[in-house]
Amino acid sequence: MLALLKIRGALPYIFVIFINAIVDLGDKIILQNSIFKIYNGSDQIVLTAFVNALILLPFVMLFTPSGYLSDRFSKSKVLHYASRLSLVIVTLIAIAYYFGMFKTSLFLTFLLAAQSAIFSPAKYGLIKEMFGKEHLTEGNGIVQAVTIIAILLS
Repeated sequence: MLALLKIRGALPYIFVIFINAIVDLGDKIILQNSIFKIYNGSDQIVLTAFVNALILLPFVMLFTPSGYLSDRFSKSKVLHYASRLSLVIVTLIAIAYYFGMFKTSLFLTFLLAAQSAIFSPAKYGLIKEMFGKEHLTEGNGIVQAVTIIAILLS
């Protein structure tokens, strides 16, 4: 399995997946924790459901377009541009948190989820292109392990 990491581009690919997962989940955890600290009762329940919808809706809405983008364009380019977009969105989210702009952070979280919806098919599609059909299972295992580690750390 370590031989797969010697493939050109494998380490940056794994690093980008790791960072994207930490940032993506970290934002959602901060947002949920903010709701739990500020609100209680029915407001807390409604806002929690709303945030969960904001996180899931882009995956449903962009199911077909994100697949099209990954098939039409280079998966590495899609990852590249989606990662750059993530950096901009996360910077804006940090600014929104700093200035206490809760509604803005909700909207930006929706945009971050849309970025993840576009990022995801390219991320998984690149496994076969990078590691080959004969190492597909191992490559998928590495991607899943890195994602789980990022989730646990965030």
